[in-house]
Parts: sequence; C-alpha cells; structure tokens
Amino acid sequence: MSTLPPDDRPPAGDLTPQDDRMPADFDTAMPDDLEVRYCYRHGDRETGVSCSSCGRPICHECMIPAPVGFRCPECVRVQNAGGGRAKVVTRGQIRSRWGSGGLVSRATPVTRALVAINVAVFVLEMVLATGMLLGGGVSSSTLVSLGALVPARVALENEYWRLFTSVFLHANLFHIAFNMWALWVVGSVLERIMGSLRFVLLYLVSGLAGSVLVLVAGPAWVPTVGASGAIFGVFGALFAWAFLSRGRDFVADQLVRQVGIILVLNLVITFGFSSSISWQAHIGGLLGGFAAFAALRYGDKQGFRGPLSTDALVALGGVVAVLFALVVWRVQTF
Repeated sequence: MSTLPPDDRPPAGDLTPQDDRMPADFDTAMPDDLEVRYCYRHGDRETGVSCSSCGRPICHECMIPAPVGFRCPECVRVQNAGGGRAKVVTRGQIRSRWGSGGLVSRATPVTRALVAINVAVFVLEMVLATGMLLGGGVSSSTLVSLGALVPARVALENEYWRLFTSVFLHANLFHIAFNMWALWVVGSVLERIMGSLRFVLLYLVSGLAGSVLVLVAGPAWVPTVGASGAIFGVFGALFAWAFLSRGRDFVADQLVRQVGIILVLNLVITFGFSSSISWQAHIGGLLGGFAAFAALRYGDKQGFRGPLSTDALVALGGVVAVLFALVVWRVQTF
C-alpha cells in the first residue's frame, strides 16, 4: 500500500471528494451487458441469476447455494430424490436452446405433431382428389366434403365442426409447404417459451378465432381452408412476448424486429397481392393469438415455465366464450 510523501500530504481536514488525490467513488450503476430476466417461479421479480443446473432464472427466495453458484428448488428436489447430482446445463447450451433459429428439438413435441397431422391430412386430400400423391391443387368439392369452412353451411345447417376441421386442410402443395415451414420455424420457438400445453391451447384458440371471423365477415358460400389463421396467432403471440421482454432477454431483442417485419410483410400480402387469401382468417387468428397470449401470460402469476394455473385457464375460457358469442350472434343474424 502506497502513501503520500510527508511533504505532499494536505493538512488534516482539507481532503474533499473533489480532491484528485482521493480514490474515485465506487460505480454503483448497473452494467450495460447485465442480462436481467424474471424468476421462473415468481414472474414479477427481476433477477440476473440463473440456476447452475437447468439455467432457469431464479430470484433471491429461490436461490439455494450449491458448490458452484446457485440452484433452483426443483433441481435440488430432483437431486435429493435421486440421490445423485442434477444435470448441469452450460451457458452455451442455454443460449443454443433459446436461440436456435427455429431448429426443432425434443422440447417441441406439439410443433412436430401439428406439422405431421397437417401433412397427413393433405396426403389424404390428394389421394381422394386425384388418386395420386403428387399433382395439382385439391378441388373445392373435395375440400368441402372433408370439412372446409363454408359460412352458409355453418349458419344454415349447423355444421359447427367446420370451424375446426378447416384449420387442418390445405388447397395445394405451395399452400401447405409455406404454412408448415412457418409453423416449424416460429412454432418451435414459441413452444420453448410457453411450454407445450400452453402452445397447443394458443394454437387452437387462434385457429378458432380465424374461423370465427371468416364466419362473421367472409363470403357466405366460398370455402376457406388453411392453418394460416392459427399460424398468424403464433406470430402474434411471439411478437407480443418479444416486445414485452425486450431489453432483458437476448432472444427477445433479436425477435422483436424480425417478427414485426414478417408480420407487416404478411399483412401487406394479405390485403394487397392476392384475392384468394382470406384476410378474415389472418386477422382473426392474429387477434386470437394476442388475446390467448394475454390470457395465458397475465392469468398465470408463475410465468410460462411453471404449471398451468386455474386462473390462466379461466382467462382463456373467457376468450373462447367471446368467440362462442360471436358464432351464436352470426348464426342468428345470417
């Protein structure tokens, strides 16, 4: 430790914080590169600490000291029950898991299942339409017989099941290829964020919302098919998450602009470039995605990583009730 030479020392009581020979004050500002997220068990608590085993963010109440860093209560419980060490996930693996650019992993079974179901149904369409697995588009009569959404048939013949079956039908190879690519890329990201159960609920509600708006505002006798309404809901929910999480999650910072641009481009295409695109399904699905996301996110104080709560289910049920009321109103006024 060094000291000032005796002849250079200022008189006692003359030292001030402005004296350039005094140590600088400690910098108490938060570093710019600190990654702040919310505790997975207490969604309203910000934290910069992650579990050293699973990588999930944990607050001061959930931190359990470990030989290296801290662990969350669930990892400690698993370790104690199995009598061994909990699996350790490195920071690089965490970043790879959340920022994989749409590569589906074992954590996205619903996305895989939805793509498989849509492809299987399309193969069935092609077989019934032409007797071949390859060829042109599917005829309108075949689509209607399989469950295409025809508003007049729903209102006049009470064929309400068309509101759901139409979401799994597609008109041609380009139609299903584009929709399944979008679902594969965006759905895998959102499923990792929300969890499989929440994701499938949001997907189905978004698809239903698109069908309801087609029933309310679409041409009476024109058949409508496609998963684009549900996929627009997935896009809307992912954009909502990224926008609300921007500044405290590195994935959100990357997604908020990218998803926003994709949404704008798709809306421009919807309204400006093709008369065969159902804007009702796209807008209805988008609004349904926003509403379902809000119900699942703000109805559950534990956040997306905890178990689905009753409050979230009640909130989502409210969204479905509004859609049901619109169906009843349209059928009565058709």
